[in-house]
Amino acid sequence: MAVQRLVAAAVAVALLSLILNNVAAFTPSWVLQALEDGRKRSVGLWKMCPLTEQSLGRQGMTVKRLCEALSWGSENSGYQESRSTVKLQFDMMRACNLMATVALTAGQLIFLLGLVELPFVTQDSQWWEEAIAALFQLASFVLVIGLVTFYRIGPNTQLSYSCYVNIAACLLATLAAATLIWNILHRRDDCLAPRVIVISRSLAAPFRPRPENDYVESPC
Repeated sequence: MAVQRLVAAAVAVALLSLILNNVAAFTPSWVLQALEDGRKRSVGLWKMCPLTEQSLGRQGMTVKRLCEALSWGSENSGYQESRSTVKLQFDMMRACNLMATVALTAGQLIFLLGLVELPFVTQDSQWWEEAIAALFQLASFVLVIGLVTFYRIGPNTQLSYSCYVNIAACLLATLAAATLIWNILHRRDDCLAPRVIVISRSLAAPFRPRPENDYVESPC
């Protein structure tokens, strides 16, 4: 039961990671770029929102966000930024974000299938917990690869909150995977020990055959 609670806790952490990963993907605030004419815009993985001030008559000056969708291969570089570098960074992050989403979702589904106790997927299956841990670890790994590409940005570009939300998602996926891996290794260490028989009688007593002697075997 304690093992199941630990697995459930790790899956809950991974679910939070999945939510944050999708929030980071669909919010247009991955980086804040400055353009040559002094204007600024926020760029996300799938959306870009320039910030422009427009006069709305009696309503005065206000900030209106005119967002446009982005896709693979978009070259939205800021001032003094290389277009090829920005294209590579965002395409790599889009791919890593999608792979992490698939891996985290698959881990959640495998956990749910184990709860349903299907014939081919049960909580007692040797691969059940290992498969979940492997998928969470894969999600953490690909997110690290994607985030590392943003270690170098232009002098007039700043990382925005979506990037930090994705960093939090990566850390949570790492925590979920590490928890499951620790649990798997801990259980294996317990089971690698030789089978122990504990005699209920005192060893100091003279040996006589007693059919009523009780013994307890280790669960492994």
